Amino acid sequence: MAVLLAGVVALNVAVLRLNVQLDQTQRERNQLRADNAQLSTDIAARAASGRIIALGTGRLGLTPATPDYLDLRK
Repeated sequence: MAVLLAGVVALNVAVLRLNVQLDQTQRERNQLRADNAQLSTDIAARAASGRIIALGTGRLGLTPATPDYLDLRK
């Protein structure tokens, strides 16, 4: 009887450890998904600004502003 009880306790401990690992893995997955979404947003923003610059210089004949022109203290 004692051996069976010890086996049940050992099995419960193993299941508890697996549940803890599963929770940790799910938290990591959620964090990675959030990081992925942020990186996708960053990529889209950078690609859009490059596209806007290309359209402005190519189609409209605009040139990027020089640092002197951007100095707001003048």
